[in-house]
Amino acid sequence: MFKNVLIFCAVSLMSVGCGQNYGGNGGGGGGNYVGQAQGAYSGLSSNGYIFSTIIIPNDKFYEIYGLPSGNTLLLFGLVTGQGSSGNGTYAASVTDFFYTRATNSGSVKATYVAGSSLNGTLTENATATTFTGNAEPASSFTYNTAASLSAITGSWTGTLLDGTTTTVTINSDGSVSGSSSGCSFSGTVAPDSSNKNFFDVSFTFGPIPCAPPNLTVTGVAVEYLLSDGVTHQLLAGATYGTVFGTGFVATR
Repeated sequence: MFKNVLIFCAVSLMSVGCGQNYGGNGGGGGGNYVGQAQGAYSGLSSNGYIFSTIIIPNDKFYEIYGLPSGNTLLLFGLVTGQGSSGNGTYAASVTDFFYTRATNSGSVKATYVAGSSLNGTLTENATATTFTGNAEPASSFTYNTAASLSAITGSWTGTLLDGTTTTVTINSDGSVSGSSSGCSFSGTVAPDSSNKNFFDVSFTFGPIPCAPPNLTVTGVAVEYLLSDGVTHQLLAGATYGTVFGTGFVATR
């Protein structure tokens, strides 16, 4: 796990049959259920990765993790899933998408202080990895402020989960276009209807050489200011069920 990478709600597109009504766009946080663990957290895992996590209002979880590379992050994986929180505990079944395109199923159990800390264990293949996270500092990110499309309009340069360099352009109407190693993709980004500080994203890959070709993925994105007080970073994670997942880390 890693600082400045998203832990969205609970390490993998998991499905917990709790009888809750989940709504919203794509990975968004709409619906009648409001999870208690929501917030953005970052920290360090026992296997040396840094992570950024966001748990959105419907208790869905996204996390991007990796290792520091200069002023940004070298991505290793995306964990995302649907969880359940209450009385200071969070639990979920999860999928871990690796940069090699391999996937692992697992589970997450954590304790939290909403908007302050998230600490727990990710278990995959009978191996437990502990993690300790704290809320992003208010100087760089405020979860309880509505996301603004104007804050992310323009061009961003970064890498996808598979390591390819990618340029993404976000227009003022929320339309998105990008290209990576001959693969073009397009989609949309919009502030989530919950009025929390994250965006719902959806984009579709073009034909070959895109891998996978012609696939639409959905998820969330977060933008915040790095500790240098100058550089803005955009983090996104999107999946197609538990079959495919990718992340995007970019700066400007």
